[in-house]
Amino acid sequence: MTVKIVVQKFGGTSVNTRELREKAALKVQETQKEGFSPVVVVSAMGRKGAPYATDTLISLAREEFSNLDPRDLDLLLSCGEIISAVVMSQTLRRMGMKSVAFSGAQAGIITDNHFGDASILRVEPDRIKKYLDKGYVVVVAGFQGATEEGEITTLGRGGSDTTAVVLGIYLQADYVDIFTDVNGVFTADPRIVPEAQILQGLTYTEAAEIIQQGAKVIHHKAMNLAREYRIPLRVRSLSDEGKGTLICDISTLTKEGLRILSQEEPVYSIAYRRGLAQVRVNLGDSENGELKIFQSLAQEGISIDLVSLFPEGTAFVVDETVGSKVEEILRREGFEVNLTLPCAKVSLVGSDMADRPGVVAQLVEALKDANIEILQTGDSHITISCLVKSQDMERAIQVLHHKFRLEKAC
Repeated sequence: MTVKIVVQKFGGTSVNTRELREKAALKVQETQKEGFSPVVVVSAMGRKGAPYATDTLISLAREEFSNLDPRDLDLLLSCGEIISAVVMSQTLRRMGMKSVAFSGAQAGIITDNHFGDASILRVEPDRIKKYLDKGYVVVVAGFQGATEEGEITTLGRGGSDTTAVVLGIYLQADYVDIFTDVNGVFTADPRIVPEAQILQGLTYTEAAEIIQQGAKVIHHKAMNLAREYRIPLRVRSLSDEGKGTLICDISTLTKEGLRILSQEEPVYSIAYRRGLAQVRVNLGDSENGELKIFQSLAQEGISIDLVSLFPEGTAFVVDETVGSKVEEILRREGFEVNLTLPCAKVSLVGSDMADRPGVVAQLVEALKDANIEILQTGDSHITISCLVKSQDMERAIQVLHHKFRLEKAC
């Protein structure tokens, strides 16, 4: 008999209290009743300030030791998820389910030795399968694995999402469920736009673009793996009885009777990214000035976005935290630099933007009517982005959501 598997990932805010862990356990129990064998992946409990949260452990280590060895730091950081796995497993047992807790290494997750940001080389899932065959719920500590030599490693930001998707791939899971603070992927952040609507179904490409533009529902590395290996994802919430947003291929969406938004709507979601700085550089008489600018930043490992080139200069966007560093680097190279911060990027996500006359006009009209200054724009096949001052970001999202009637799009 073939075991039908669902991998369920619960983030730190979903396992932070006894009440939340019991809600998570009910989701696991519900999955069992639907005929699936659950494999649970957990993050460390809580966020920075909570005693076992990853950021708390990082602060503890760096306050005591300024040059902690990366191997030892990974060993320390792995503790948060292991504690969470044991506590979650015991919660499941208390609620009448058979359960066993595994570290990443015990679950067979083999990585390279890039401590702090390791890549998964493979998973040896036999031990997990053995317990599933006996009716156990297997709880795996996310964010971690081990090298061939048995050294504990961590997977970097979003590592628990990556753990869940990779386990889904190797276990040939029917679904990977990602439980978050919201009920799925929305037309906009519902904390900013209360009338935002849930997107019941998205293709991998649609979801990847929304995430790439700033929606924090699943880490982009995990999203890209799911897309590559065609693992269906469901973005869900502990507080909602629904199945959230299904992310899969077009054929699966069609079978589920869900709309293909990119075939119908010019714009179906608005994403955003805070904490940016706009850099404007006057080239002056510099020969090959643009090349010198971008080479200088590349050598420092600084990523740039929304690049605009003009005869007299260039403008681009960087993370706000490196704005002063960028200014210093370019002034040292002899360039005149103007820095604007804090900024935010607001992106319309849709389809065939180049073939949809009027979208840019509507965007400009809406923001002009709201007296919101557009600092810069950029576009791709399925996005149109504009840079605004951070103080204008939420208002920009609200007026654009209304302008494109997204509250009625679903």
